[in-house]
Amino acid sequence: MKLFLLALILVLPRAHAANGDLLRCLGGEEKRLHQAKNTGPIYDLNQRIMAEMVQIPDVTINAEDFKSVCQTGRFSESWKLLELSLRKGKNTFVIPNSIQGLQRGITEGMIDDYIETSKEILLNFISQVQTLSPTPNCLLEEVPKLNSFFTEIKYLQEDVDIKKIMAGKDEKIFEKIKDYPNAFQRCAARLKKKTKSESTAKAKKP
Repeated sequence: MKLFLLALILVLPRAHAANGDLLRCLGGEEKRLHQAKNTGPIYDLNQRIMAEMVQIPDVTINAEDFKSVCQTGRFSESWKLLELSLRKGKNTFVIPNSIQGLQRGITEGMIDDYIETSKEILLNFISQVQTLSPTPNCLLEEVPKLNSFFTEIKYLQEDVDIKKIMAGKDEKIFEKIKDYPNAFQRCAARLKKKTKSESTAKAKKP
Protein backbone atom coordinates (compact mmCIF):
# COMPACT_ATOMS: atom_id res chain seq x y z
CA MET A 1 0.00 0.00 0.00
CA LYS A 2 2.79 2.46 0.91
CA LEU A 3 4.49 1.82 -2.43
CA PHE A 4 1.23 2.45 -4.28
CA LEU A 5 0.61 5.71 -2.43
CA LEU A 6 4.18 6.79 -3.19
CA ALA A 7 3.62 6.09 -6.88
CA LEU A 8 0.40 8.09 -6.73
CA ILE A 9 2.15 11.05 -5.11
CA LEU A 10 4.89 10.99 -7.75
CA VAL A 11 2.47 10.93 -10.64
CA LEU A 12 -0.01 13.53 -9.36
CA PRO A 13 2.03 16.58 -10.46
CA ARG A 14 2.02 15.30 -14.03
CA ALA A 15 -1.63 14.35 -13.81
CA HIS A 16 -2.80 17.63 -12.29
CA ALA A 17 -3.90 19.12 -15.59
CA ALA A 18 -5.51 15.87 -16.69
CA ASN A 19 -6.84 13.15 -14.39
CA GLY A 20 -5.48 14.50 -11.12
CA ASP A 21 -8.99 15.31 -9.93
CA LEU A 22 -10.12 11.81 -10.85
CA LEU A 23 -7.24 10.26 -8.93
CA ARG A 24 -8.02 12.38 -5.91
CA CYS A 25 -11.65 11.31 -6.18
CA LEU A 26 -10.66 7.64 -6.18
CA GLY A 27 -8.18 8.32 -3.39
CA GLY A 28 -10.99 9.81 -1.33
CA GLU A 29 -12.95 6.60 -1.73
CA GLU A 30 -9.90 4.59 -0.67
CA LYS A 31 -9.60 6.72 2.48
CA ARG A 32 -13.25 6.16 3.40
CA LEU A 33 -12.99 2.43 2.86
CA HIS A 34 -9.78 2.27 4.91
CA GLN A 35 -11.32 4.23 7.77
CA ALA A 36 -14.36 1.94 7.71
CA LYS A 37 -12.02 -1.08 7.65
CA ASN A 38 -13.83 -2.26 4.53
CA THR A 39 -11.39 -4.59 2.80
CA GLY A 40 -13.92 -6.46 0.67
CA PRO A 41 -14.60 -6.48 -3.08
CA ILE A 42 -15.15 -2.72 -3.32
CA TYR A 43 -11.80 -1.96 -1.69
CA ASP A 44 -10.00 -4.31 -4.07
CA LEU A 45 -11.89 -2.76 -7.00
CA ASN A 46 -10.82 0.70 -5.88
CA GLN A 47 -7.18 -0.39 -5.70
CA ARG A 48 -7.30 -1.92 -9.17
CA ILE A 49 -9.00 1.06 -10.79
CA MET A 50 -6.58 3.48 -9.14
CA ALA A 51 -3.62 1.43 -10.38
CA GLU A 52 -5.02 1.53 -13.92
CA MET A 53 -5.66 5.28 -13.85
CA VAL A 54 -2.16 6.05 -12.55
CA GLN A 55 -0.79 4.41 -15.69
CA ILE A 56 -2.63 6.81 -18.02
CA PRO A 57 -2.20 10.20 -16.34
CA ASP A 58 -2.65 12.23 -19.54
CA VAL A 59 -6.40 11.65 -19.79
CA THR A 60 -9.47 13.03 -18.12
CA ILE A 61 -13.22 12.55 -18.36
CA ASN A 62 -15.73 15.22 -19.27
CA ALA A 63 -17.42 17.32 -16.59
CA GLU A 64 -20.76 15.50 -16.79
CA ASP A 65 -19.16 12.07 -16.38
CA PHE A 66 -16.92 13.34 -13.59
CA LYS A 67 -19.97 14.60 -11.75
CA SER A 68 -21.76 11.25 -12.11
CA VAL A 69 -18.70 9.35 -10.88
CA CYS A 70 -17.38 11.59 -8.14
CA GLN A 71 -20.08 14.00 -7.01
CA THR A 72 -23.31 12.03 -6.72
CA GLY A 73 -22.38 10.52 -3.36
CA ARG A 74 -23.90 7.14 -4.20
CA PHE A 75 -22.18 3.76 -3.80
CA SER A 76 -18.62 3.45 -5.12
CA GLU A 77 -16.72 5.90 -7.33
CA SER A 78 -14.60 3.02 -8.64
CA TRP A 79 -17.67 0.99 -9.56
CA LYS A 80 -19.27 3.95 -11.35
CA LEU A 81 -16.08 4.59 -13.34
CA LEU A 82 -15.87 0.90 -14.26
CA GLU A 83 -19.50 0.85 -15.39
CA LEU A 84 -18.95 4.03 -17.40
CA SER A 85 -15.88 2.47 -19.03
CA LEU A 86 -17.82 -0.65 -19.97
CA ARG A 87 -20.73 1.30 -21.43
CA LYS A 88 -18.80 3.98 -23.32
CA GLY A 89 -15.52 2.22 -24.02
CA LYS A 90 -12.60 4.47 -24.87
CA ASN A 91 -15.05 7.34 -25.42
CA THR A 92 -15.11 7.56 -21.62
CA PHE A 93 -11.83 9.45 -21.76
CA VAL A 94 -10.73 12.76 -23.20
CA ILE A 95 -7.12 13.36 -24.19
CA PRO A 96 -6.13 17.03 -23.87
CA ASN A 97 -5.25 18.78 -27.13
CA SER A 98 -1.85 19.55 -25.66
CA ILE A 99 -0.98 15.87 -25.96
CA GLN A 100 0.15 15.30 -29.53
CA GLY A 101 2.43 13.13 -31.64
CA LEU A 102 4.01 10.02 -30.18
CA GLN A 103 2.74 10.76 -26.67
CA ARG A 104 -0.85 10.91 -27.91
CA GLY A 105 -0.47 7.56 -29.63
CA ILE A 106 0.97 6.03 -26.45
CA THR A 107 -1.87 7.46 -24.37
CA GLU A 108 -4.48 6.08 -26.80
CA GLY A 109 -2.83 2.67 -26.54
CA MET A 110 -2.98 2.84 -22.73
CA ILE A 111 -6.68 3.67 -22.89
CA ASP A 112 -7.32 0.73 -25.22
CA ASP A 113 -5.45 -1.58 -22.84
CA TYR A 114 -7.49 -0.37 -19.88
CA ILE A 115 -10.81 -0.80 -21.70
CA GLU A 116 -9.85 -4.36 -22.58
CA THR A 117 -8.79 -4.96 -18.97
CA SER A 118 -12.09 -3.54 -17.68
CA LYS A 119 -13.81 -6.80 -18.65
CA GLU A 120 -11.40 -8.77 -16.48
CA ILE A 121 -11.85 -6.29 -13.63
CA LEU A 122 -15.62 -6.76 -13.75
CA LEU A 123 -15.33 -10.55 -13.83
CA ASN A 124 -12.91 -10.54 -10.91
CA PHE A 125 -15.25 -8.31 -8.92
CA ILE A 126 -18.23 -10.59 -9.53
CA SER A 127 -16.17 -13.68 -8.70
CA GLN A 128 -14.98 -12.10 -5.47
CA VAL A 129 -18.54 -11.15 -4.54
CA GLN A 130 -19.68 -14.70 -5.19
CA THR A 131 -17.14 -16.06 -2.70
CA LEU A 132 -18.96 -14.10 0.03
CA SER A 133 -22.38 -15.43 -0.91
CA PRO A 134 -24.34 -17.21 1.87
CA THR A 135 -25.69 -19.70 -0.70
CA PRO A 136 -24.11 -21.06 -3.93
CA ASN A 137 -26.78 -19.64 -6.23
CA CYS A 138 -27.63 -16.43 -4.39
CA LEU A 139 -26.49 -13.99 -7.08
CA LEU A 140 -28.13 -16.03 -9.83
CA GLU A 141 -31.38 -16.02 -7.87
CA GLU A 142 -31.19 -12.28 -7.34
CA VAL A 143 -29.89 -11.45 -10.83
CA PRO A 144 -31.42 -14.03 -13.21
CA LYS A 145 -29.59 -12.64 -16.26
CA LEU A 146 -26.20 -12.66 -14.54
CA ASN A 147 -25.09 -16.07 -15.81
CA SER A 148 -25.57 -15.21 -19.49
CA PHE A 149 -24.10 -11.75 -18.92
CA PHE A 150 -21.07 -13.23 -17.16
CA THR A 151 -20.50 -15.75 -19.97
CA GLU A 152 -20.96 -13.16 -22.71
CA ILE A 153 -18.42 -10.81 -21.15
CA LYS A 154 -15.97 -13.63 -20.39
CA TYR A 155 -15.86 -15.00 -23.90
CA LEU A 156 -16.14 -11.72 -25.79
CA GLN A 157 -13.62 -11.82 -28.61
CA GLU A 158 -10.79 -9.34 -28.37
CA ASP A 159 -11.61 -7.73 -31.71
CA VAL A 160 -15.16 -6.85 -30.61
CA ASP A 161 -15.67 -3.40 -29.12
CA ILE A 162 -16.85 -3.70 -25.51
CA LYS A 163 -19.51 -1.07 -26.27
CA LYS A 164 -21.24 -3.48 -28.66
CA ILE A 165 -21.84 -6.07 -25.98
CA MET A 166 -22.95 -3.42 -23.49
CA ALA A 167 -25.35 -1.73 -25.91
CA GLY A 168 -28.91 -2.13 -24.73
CA LYS A 169 -27.93 -3.96 -21.55
CA ASP A 170 -30.42 -3.48 -18.77
CA GLU A 171 -28.92 -1.11 -16.20
CA LYS A 172 -30.72 -3.13 -13.54
CA ILE A 173 -28.01 -5.79 -13.94
CA PHE A 174 -25.43 -3.34 -12.61
CA GLU A 175 -27.80 -2.03 -9.96
CA LYS A 176 -28.45 -5.55 -8.69
CA ILE A 177 -24.78 -6.56 -8.75
CA LYS A 178 -23.75 -3.57 -6.66
CA ASP A 179 -26.65 -4.25 -4.28
CA TYR A 180 -25.06 -7.58 -3.33
CA PRO A 181 -25.00 -6.92 0.46
CA ASN A 182 -28.81 -6.63 0.54
CA ALA A 183 -29.11 -9.56 -1.86
CA PHE A 184 -27.03 -11.67 0.51
CA GLN A 185 -29.29 -10.73 3.41
CA ARG A 186 -32.33 -11.87 1.45
CA CYS A 187 -30.63 -15.15 0.50
CA ALA A 188 -29.55 -15.75 4.09
CA ALA A 189 -33.12 -15.13 5.24
CA ARG A 190 -34.48 -17.63 2.70
CA LEU A 191 -31.88 -20.19 3.73
CA LYS A 192 -32.78 -19.73 7.40
CA LYS A 193 -36.48 -20.10 6.63
CA LYS A 194 -35.85 -23.21 4.54
CA THR A 195 -33.66 -24.77 7.23
CA LYS A 196 -36.25 -24.04 9.89
CA SER A 197 -39.02 -25.51 7.73
CA GLU A 198 -37.03 -28.68 7.09
CA SER A 199 -36.22 -29.05 10.79
CA THR A 200 -39.89 -28.64 11.68
CA ALA A 201 -40.90 -31.22 9.08
CA LYS A 202 -38.38 -33.74 10.43
CA ALA A 203 -39.58 -33.15 13.99
CA LYS A 204 -43.17 -33.93 12.97
CA LYS A 205 -42.24 -37.28 11.45
CA PRO A 206 -43.27 -40.26 13.65
